[in-house]
Amino acid sequence: MVNPFKTVINQFNNEINNRSTKELNAQQKRNLFNQTKMYIFLQSFIEKIKPYLEEGEEIHAYLPMTNDGQNASVVGLGLMGMYHPESPEAKAYVKDFNDLRGNRLLIFTNKKMIFTTIIEFLDQRTFFSYPYSTIKAITLKENKMTYFDWDESFPPKRVALYTYTFDFESENHIFSELLGQRDADILKRQLLEIPALQTILVTEKIYRKRTFDRVVNNPILAYKVTFYFFNILAAIVLLLFALGGFFHIGPFKFIFDLSTAIVIKSSMLFHLIS
Repeated sequence: MVNPFKTVINQFNNEINNRSTKELNAQQKRNLFNQTKMYIFLQSFIEKIKPYLEEGEEIHAYLPMTNDGQNASVVGLGLMGMYHPESPEAKAYVKDFNDLRGNRLLIFTNKKMIFTTIIEFLDQRTFFSYPYSTIKAITLKENKMTYFDWDESFPPKRVALYTYTFDFESENHIFSELLGQRDADILKRQLLEIPALQTILVTEKIYRKRTFDRVVNNPILAYKVTFYFFNILAAIVLLLFALGGFFHIGPFKFIFDLSTAIVIKSSMLFHLIS
């Protein structure tokens, strides 16, 4: 085993010779410390999961999910992300990483997918298994959004943001999540490399065994309904404002009538004073 003391000192020597690395500032040191602490923790965490694997089962990849905005937190986050840790191990995790149900992990093996919330596994060894043989189809749909980037340039440039809807049904369980580009790349690689996943249909449509779930538990349909509902609602409100402003009819006419009355009264008061 390589002595880490000598390794780090040798790295210092290389930095002195190359003159290419500046001293880390306080924030960079904190980030490096937190990353190292998380790395050590996850190494130990994976070792705790391995005893639950079947004989001959091997881990191929990990897909991390968080609540920092890249994922939709549809699966496993719970009510407002609240959780009360009970075991000393779970309490230590909360103290060290300030996380309750935000960090979740989807593990790809050669036989199945395993999903767990970090703190629940530490507390109760809770996890969910999705054997590939029980999955009829996997939804992977690219979603494109655009926004104006004001930070990089002026006038602002229109920037495209890509997300991916990841969804599947395994027996009585439905897994649905929103992935970022890096997460989607991990998933795509597993779809190509794991033989059992290669036999599963990959589609942009939501697959559900029951018609009820096809309507109620359909994230793509829910997004479309929400999108069109708020757009139609906004159009109706604008139309009612226009009717109230130009024709003085409709539920918003009193706003314009009130403003007109205020202007008239102010004008009359001005003439009386003068």
